[in-house]
Amino acid sequence: MRLKIKLTKNKITIPFDYQHKLVGVIHKWFGENKEHGKQSLYSFSQLLGGELIEKGFSFPNGAALYFSSTNNDLLTKIYNGIKSDPTLFNGLTVYEIDMISEPAFGNRERFSLLSPLFFKQKIEGKKNSKHLTFEDDETDKLLTESTKKRLEFNGISDETLKIKFDRSYQGKKTKVINYRGVGNKCSVCPIIVEAKFETMAFLWNNGVGHSTGIGFGCLK
Repeated sequence: MRLKIKLTKNKITIPFDYQHKLVGVIHKWFGENKEHGKQSLYSFSQLLGGELIEKGFSFPNGAALYFSSTNNDLLTKIYNGIKSDPTLFNGLTVYEIDMISEPAFGNRERFSLLSPLFFKQKIEGKKNSKHLTFEDDETDKLLTESTKKRLEFNGISDETLKIKFDRSYQGKKTKVINYRGVGNKCSVCPIIVEAKFETMAFLWNNGVGHSTGIGFGCLK
């Protein structure tokens, strides 16, 4: 299930590196959350509908934020949290919430991204992980394998799963998203997924790649 959260226009310029602020708002809306620190069974988009200005973003016509999860309890927590305190930051405030059910997925879907996709691989003997994007040939295979393990951890087995970037997309690019002082190199590029319906619904709700719980890998 997905919530489309409609926001008023901002009163103060939204900084480029606002993602940690958005994560803070999500946690505020969760309230007491026993899932904190566990594998995230939710995803959320960037703030959508903005204009790029000199020192950040402006949302003169308001903004939209999508929050999705296969966990109905989390959705209820978010909904109730918004009702209790609809404010975000820099003048953004929630004024309406719509509920959206999962689409009728086929066994092959092309998904655009509502937030950049982040994927990393640990390198033996090194402290830092390698950030992989559509520019790396091995990413499709590694992303598919990693996603299968995530599915299995959550009780879903799908040997038909295949994920690959749509490298024919003309607007594809990499982007570094700074989160609390750490630069994360991400892909802004649609993905093509072959999978069962249950898998499609899981990914649409919970995101793809790493760090979906802090705003990466949300699917449109």
